[in-house]
Amino acid sequence: EWNRIEDWVQLQNKNAPQGVRNGYFSSFDFWWYDTNGQMLQTAYSAAGIALGCSAAVILFSSQSVVLTLFCTFTIGYVLTSVTATLVAMGWTLGFLEAICFAILIGVSVDFVIHLGHAYSTAAAPGEEADRGFRTRHALIQMGPSILATALTTILSAIIMLFTVITFFQKFALILFLTVVQASIG
Repeated sequence: EWNRIEDWVQLQNKNAPQGVRNGYFSSFDFWWYDTNGQMLQTAYSAAGIALGCSAAVILFSSQSVVLTLFCTFTIGYVLTSVTATLVAMGWTLGFLEAICFAILIGVSVDFVIHLGHAYSTAAAPGEEADRGFRTRHALIQMGPSILATALTTILSAIIMLFTVITFFQKFALILFLTVVQASIG
């Protein structure tokens, strides 16, 4: 809507007499327009940076392009599924949601990178291990720790859902959804 009004004002300025061609409009209805646009752009940038950095770390540490692709896809899945769930619940991007989104990015990377690291270090240096062995090793060695972390995080999120402060309620829901999706993914 702001763009339509701005285009109309610019058209009127072109057709206006010489002395009044610098007209502009302002309204309290649009005072958040730029701020919200910047928050959205920053959220996209943060997600892209997180995906790129995590892919670089995974590629550097595992030296496996296939593992890097799978881990990056899984992190993207967690980000997308939680964001889609929140949008389906009627959330819009505001200050609190932007802060929580930054936390979502960090938590979504955490579980995936730990499992990826356990998978890539399953064999001794110089040895080759098949995928089945690496998968079992990762799930047996890292799985219990990740599930315990997920359980305690989910329980703390459930407790925070009943707080009075809005930020903690929103943070708890995002944390809950992120841990569930990261555990499933």
